[in-house]
Amino acid sequence: MIILQLEVPLPTVYAAIDFGNANGIPVILNPAPASRELDMDYACRCDYFVPNETELEILTGLPVGSDDEIAQAAATMLERGLRNLIVTLGDKGALWLHGDEREHVPAPAVRAVDTTGAGDAFIGCFAAELALGTGVSDAITAGVRYASHSVTGKGTQTSYATRDAFAAWEP
Repeated sequence: MIILQLEVPLPTVYAAIDFGNANGIPVILNPAPASRELDMDYACRCDYFVPNETELEILTGLPVGSDDEIAQAAATMLERGLRNLIVTLGDKGALWLHGDEREHVPAPAVRAVDTTGAGDAFIGCFAAELALGTGVSDAITAGVRYASHSVTGKGTQTSYATRDAFAAWEP
């Protein structure tokens, strides 16, 4: 699996997408930090495109202040050819759009201490679950729960639970 974000030069991102596509390797693109320079033709070659609300707003130029606005902005991204769009929604969970389907995965209620790195926690858990053969919906659910757990501690990597600690966690 190839996991990409936009903190490296775009030509490097595009080369990694091409490599993944040529070799049958699934590609996840987290467009962070969001850039209007992103070539959406390349984004559409990814198996999973995972922006947060702010990134969705930047990439579409549409407001995302309500659930309906988020859904409308996300739908415009699907119309451009994305296969799987997963919008992370912070304490509201995540929204998965694919084809004509839409699934909202709610987040468990937690007391957030530090939200830094929650998006990375989601992506890491989601990707790990997919790599283990978990279905997409269950992988998103695990990612939402893992991100929710991560915000209950301080820091980024220091707030990421081990597999055993996460399995034992009850929100």
